[in-house]
Amino acid sequence: MQNRSTPDYWFEKAHQCFRRSRTDSNARDALEALGNAFMVKAVELDIKLQKLANDNSTASSPARARRYGQLHFDRTDYSVV
Repeated sequence: MQNRSTPDYWFEKAHQCFRRSRTDSNARDALEALGNAFMVKAVELDIKLQKLANDNSTASSPARARRYGQLHFDRTDYSVV
């Protein structure tokens, strides 16, 4: 079972609702609405995770390190920039 904090979990839940809505005509509208809500949650979570990943990858950049008063070591000669 996937963790609820992953976009894949919410994408799968959305697809389950969409599949079920095709077979159950009595609950079609409710299932499609639920599937859409799950899809929105999955996309929002995916965007947040991508932003976090991008922030973490730029956090080690020399310019950003200097802005925040952190030491940055040059990889070529190991001197402090």
